[in-house]
Amino acid sequence: MHLSFLGNHYPSQGKIIETVTTDTVASFLGNRYYLHRPVQMPPSSYLGLRKYRGVTY
Repeated sequence: MHLSFLGNHYPSQGKIIETVTTDTVASFLGNRYYLHRPVQMPPSSYLGLRKYRGVTY
């Protein structure tokens, strides 16, 4: 997939996260499906914390 922002093009860097199906059932537009959750949460450094106006997100 090719991404662009304000005319600058850059490659996508997808992360693969292993998930498992939960017992929680959701419904959207009449379709029912089971929710998924990550097997193991990645460390916060993996998420690439950002700062905006001095506040870390």
